[in-house]
Order: sequence, then structure tokens, then C-alpha cells
Amino acid sequence: MTHATYVALLFAVIALWFGRKWWVPALALAVVLGYAAGVLYGPAIVWIAGLAAACAGYDRARARPAGRLRGAFMALAALSVVVIALPLAMHVLPGFRNLLVLEKVVLSSGAEPYTLYLNFDKTLVGICIVGLCRPRLLARAEEWRQALRGAAPIAAITVSGVILGALALGYLTWQPKWTSLFGIWAANNLLFTCLSEEAFFRGFIQRELTSAQRDARHAGALAISAGAVLFGLAHFAGGATYVALATAAGAGYGIVYHRTRSIEMSMLVHFGLNATHFLLFTYPRAGLAQ
Repeated sequence: MTHATYVALLFAVIALWFGRKWWVPALALAVVLGYAAGVLYGPAIVWIAGLAAACAGYDRARARPAGRLRGAFMALAALSVVVIALPLAMHVLPGFRNLLVLEKVVLSSGAEPYTLYLNFDKTLVGICIVGLCRPRLLARAEEWRQALRGAAPIAAITVSGVILGALALGYLTWQPKWTSLFGIWAANNLLFTCLSEEAFFRGFIQRELTSAQRDARHAGALAISAGAVLFGLAHFAGGATYVALATAAGAGYGIVYHRTRSIEMSMLVHFGLNATHFLLFTYPRAGLAQ
């Protein structure tokens, strides 16, 4: 039953690209299965319903005619989204028993032990923001081709720059490897982690800051910077070095999103950096890193 819960959750993520008539039933099924399996308990449904209501309310406020009340409604709804989404992503709200997949596994010589969970609560954030706040998704093959062309050079700079910085700071060492664990890691990282983080920091925070400052000079740069700094601070548990590297990476993801207007591209660049890190360097970090 636990595995069926996460299969339904995975289908809800993929179904975001097929419309509400697909992802909503899939998410509802994941919730029902989650309660049956014990992945969810007690107040989980309160947070799920609250986040969905906040996201839907924000989308409705955004669609209102221009006027003073529109701004007030948008600000209130946006605050509601943030107040619920952040604690969910940080796993501090009760009601969730996320599935432990790996516990204190050493993936490369000298690396810190690595633990992996499949996070139902954090994935909810990505699903609700993409599904209900509706950042633009790519629909046609030509849109994908154009977006990939726009993202490629920034992706190369972001991945190489962050990796070189991590090497210089002693956070990583060169340790290429292959493990059968890559499959579950990759699926979780792309479709659960990257979706949720990019949906929140780029598809919500950066998009809405850009929209709110549309008449201001350098609005795009300010929104990219704010999203990157907040993304970096969200990684505070990993220490100051990790915050700095995450901020730099967040700036790259933000530039990609600004240039392509595509949440898919920021997700792919995010995943590309993480996969490069996983496959070619110490993972998650060198044991002596601070």
C-alpha cells in the first residue's frame, strides 16, 4: 500500500502536464492510499486542503481586474501560500510519515553518509503550485526545442561554475561512480525535489516578484536575486558553504526561468547539476566539509 501511495503521487506529478482532470484524481487517490498505508495521518488533510485553497485563492486573486483590492487579495493569498508551503517543504507540519528509502549509506569514499526519503509533504507543494497557481507549462514540441536552446548555455555555465566552486571550497572531490541506486535517486530528485523547489522559488516567488515589479527598472534581476537568496537560505541546514553554493545555483536556475519562462527548464538544469554531482563527485559532500 505504501508503494501504491507513491506511484499515485508520481502519476499526479506527471499528470500536471495533462490537465486538472488527470492530476486532481491522482492526487486524491494518493491521499486515500496514504491514509490507508499510514504515510499520512491525522492533520495531513488539513494542510493539503489549506495549501490547495491558498493556491486556488491566489490564482483567483491574480485573475481579478486591476485595482486596489486586487493587490490586497493577491498579497493575502500569496502570504497564505508561503505560510503553508514552507513548513510542508521543511517537514515540520504533523501528519506525514515520509518513506525512508536509504539510511546512512556511504556512496563514495570519504563522503558523509546519505539518507533518502520520498517526501509526500514537499511534493504536495510542487503539485499545488504548478496545478493551481498555473505557471506556464510547455505544450508543443517547438516550445520545448526553443526552451532547450535558450537554457543550454546557461545550464553549462551554472553546472560548471557551481561544481568548480564546490571543488575550490573543498566541499566535493572528484569521485566518478555508478550505482544501481541512481534510478530511484533520479526519479525522486527530478519529479519530487526539483519540481517542488522550482515550482516554489521560480514558478511562484520569482514569477510573482517579477510581475509585481513589472514597471520597475531591473525587475527581472531583482526577482532572480531574491529567489536565489531565499533558495540558498532554505539550505541552511547544510552549513554556510552549502548556502553559498545553493544561492549561486539558484541564480542560474532563475536566469534560465527568466529567459525561457519555463519551469521545465529550471527543473532540468537543477536536476542536471544534481545528477552531475551524484555521478561524478563526492555525494552528498566530503566528510570533512564544513
